Amino acid sequence: MILDTRTLVIVLVGIGVLLSIAAFLAWKAHRHITALTYWAGGALAGAAGMALVMLYGVWPPALVIPLSNALVAATYLLNWFGVRSFARRPIPWRSGLALLGALTAGNAWFVVMTNDVAARILVGSAGITGLSLLAALELWRTGPADRPRRAQRVTALLFLAHALFVAGRAALTAWGGPVDSVLMPSLVQSAGFLEAILAATGWGFGFLAMTSERLQADLDRIGTIDPLTGAYNRRAFLKHAERELARSQRSGAPLTLLLLDLDRFKRVNDTFGHLAGDALLRLFSETVTARLRRSDLFGRYGGEEFCLLLPDTDRSGAAVLAEALRRDVAARPLPFQGHEIAASVSIGIAACRGGEDLDAALAAADLALYRAKRNGRNQVMVAEAAG
Repeated sequence: MILDTRTLVIVLVGIGVLLSIAAFLAWKAHRHITALTYWAGGALAGAAGMALVMLYGVWPPALVIPLSNALVAATYLLNWFGVRSFARRPIPWRSGLALLGALTAGNAWFVVMTNDVAARILVGSAGITGLSLLAALELWRTGPADRPRRAQRVTALLFLAHALFVAGRAALTAWGGPVDSVLMPSLVQSAGFLEAILAATGWGFGFLAMTSERLQADLDRIGTIDPLTGAYNRRAFLKHAERELARSQRSGAPLTLLLLDLDRFKRVNDTFGHLAGDALLRLFSETVTARLRRSDLFGRYGGEEFCLLLPDTDRSGAAVLAEALRRDVAARPLPFQGHEIAASVSIGIAACRGGEDLDAALAAADLALYRAKRNGRNQVMVAEAAG
């Protein structure tokens, strides 16, 4: 079915304006997500470029055609820049603007020198395809595996599909012979504008969904992570620990709990101030997590006391790790304002036994920790097995 191309262009302009407004309003509410400004600018540039298409034959071709194509190309460039900004990667301004200049010069050449519509379509399609593929690749690989990326993956697939469609349309244009105007009604042109409407709408919603996904992940992180040390906060640790305990009891796999307490931490605060104390807590957390597996749970239980849950680990294996952690902490003093603040840690260990709840393991580990403190600190104690 052949559709009226001018009507499709008007629809595409309207969608671009609406998506630009939506991205801008989202940025106003969440200014730390600067990618939204790139996406808003890209949607607006695309709308302006398509609006200029309506002036083909009205304004001088040497002015309106290169300008409209440059604005459309800028849409894809800004989309790619936005994706990189979202991934917290540097923006390649120099190479991006050089590419935009090359595409604009190519379009201008085929207006002024040869007036070849098919060649202009091929030049523009090459730029759109390349930039769409770059955005798709960036979206697919962006972010750590433990962060939600569903919206990113869907948006990446939309860019990939768009790139393949544009490349196919360019091939059909080259194969079909001379083209009088991009507004000339034809099945290929109608399909091209209709697909552009769907693609722009799809990735516009994709960008907003990515933003929502990122904000939700940030909220979840605030609710579960201790902001000073990066460890789980007490509530989150206990929640995950209960799940691990249930899994251990179902499977019969060993599960061991450690309580770690920095020795004489109050003295550090009193002598060097709370900034030193905070720095020591961060250093301690880094030291501990450097030895942990992905399956291990590490949380700040309160103040200078931390919890460590080791799945598939018995008490003897936990004692080996605890001793290594004790040595690591003792061997890593904190440099602070010209001083080196020595630190040590006392550790209590208890097995999470079948039929018992987490509180029982915490109580046993706490008793072992108390023994380590009473016996001189800077040591590891294992809770006695139940008789």
